[in-house]
Amino acid sequence: MMPIRHIPLMLLGLLALPVLAEQSCDTPAQCNQEGTAAYQAGQFEAAIESFERQLRRVERDDEVGLELALNNLMLANLRAGDTGMARAWLQLALDSNLSGSATRHNLAKVTQALDYPALSASPVGRYLRYSGQAVWSELQISEIPGGGYRASFSPLRAGARVEEYGPAAIGELEGKLVGDAVQMRLEDAGLGADCAVQLLREGIAVQVMEVFVDGCQDYGGMGISVAGDYIKVDVKVRP
Repeated sequence: MMPIRHIPLMLLGLLALPVLAEQSCDTPAQCNQEGTAAYQAGQFEAAIESFERQLRRVERDDEVGLELALNNLMLANLRAGDTGMARAWLQLALDSNLSGSATRHNLAKVTQALDYPALSASPVGRYLRYSGQAVWSELQISEIPGGGYRASFSPLRAGARVEEYGPAAIGELEGKLVGDAVQMRLEDAGLGADCAVQLLREGIAVQVMEVFVDGCQDYGGMGISVAGDYIKVDVKVRP
């Protein structure tokens, strides 16, 4: 179905707009138009790029615009076949205390499309933590041959000009997970003795806690961290 039917706030009269070869919108309205045109043309990846730009332009001070952009991203990712990513955008809407009619409607669509039992059956898979500006930090948990799990963190700090320059800081942290697949701790990651990283996994959610003292965040640039709330979006890890 088309996003205009499910999101009353979406701008009308966009069906005849051409889809631009490059994403170039400057205002939330332009990004909404551009993304809607791409969506109507079945170009869902282009639509997602425009809707992410829309999100960046409203994230700080426009709650109505934020809810519209997030619902656009939910629908575009559903149509692109990425139900896990749609669920991640839904989680961001819920964490932002957004509860308009579009969010409530798409909550049902997204949750019905997602295979929760498969996602929660094992720690193995790909998890995301929102870092702002439509940028996500990643945690991948993989099985170790012979038993056990390994965690690979790719944290990002978005910064204010991510479209021009990319993330302001990036990091990389990897090690073995020790525990019972619910409570786990990171070991063999090259961290100091006082630099504990712990994980608590419940269903598709993982909460990561780490110690913040000098030297414990040397795995990335200034302001980088792996701590926070992650949501599982895929049962497979990426190469």
